[in-house]
Amino acid sequence: MTIKMTNKKLIKSSGTILVHGNVERVFDFFVNPGNDNLWRTEINKSILNGALEVGGTVSEYSYLSKKAADNLIELQCVQYEKNKLAIFETSEISRFYLKSERQVKEISDTTSEIIYLLEFDISIVKFALGFALPKFIVSYKTNSDMKKYLLQLKSILENEIK
Repeated sequence: MTIKMTNKKLIKSSGTILVHGNVERVFDFFVNPGNDNLWRTEINKSILNGALEVGGTVSEYSYLSKKAADNLIELQCVQYEKNKLAIFETSEISRFYLKSERQVKEISDTTSEIIYLLEFDISIVKFALGFALPKFIVSYKTNSDMKKYLLQLKSILENEIK
């Protein structure tokens, strides 16, 4: 089961990039939460508990602020299609809602499209900072970070992972 949130409390961001790399290699790297710290700056580490499949869980430790320097969020893989899609989501007992949807589409034998969608409860910002920020500021920062994440991911996939 998932947490039901109203749109007023959620921040949603998405981004798409084309990557030179076959769909299998791109998918294996992008979807594996253990690689997140290489392209998402706030991630200290992510640990996949078990296999990457529906029902598998991820312990994500992230640096949100000095107040929340090693914040733990537990995610569960709620949908998985090899070389296509993986969706991770917090459970209904989690303090904060978070959903990460990762898609990879084959454009050609050597080109793949990555689609990354992120959705989270804005109250995590208040928890991390100790005060609330307006939704438009959090959205702006999230969208800016999304662009940086995807450029870093593209760089890693095209230059460092062969």
